[in-house]
Amino acid sequence: MWSKILDFFKSGAPGIKKKPEIDVKGLEKKTKIELEKLGRKVGVELDRRLTKAKLIQQIKKQVK
Repeated sequence: MWSKILDFFKSGAPGIKKKPEIDVKGLEKKTKIELEKLGRKVGVELDRRLTKAKLIQQIKKQVK
């Protein structure tokens, strides 16, 4: 019984989504379109009219 309970907590509760692990080191090398897609994965809608630095800043803020 304990093994089932431990498996439940290790795998996460059903219906609860974990935030994807994002590597913030290589963001400067990505294009604005790639940054926008990455932002959607972490749950933030980015505006490509902003500068690349501001897009990266918003992603880093959301990941923390």
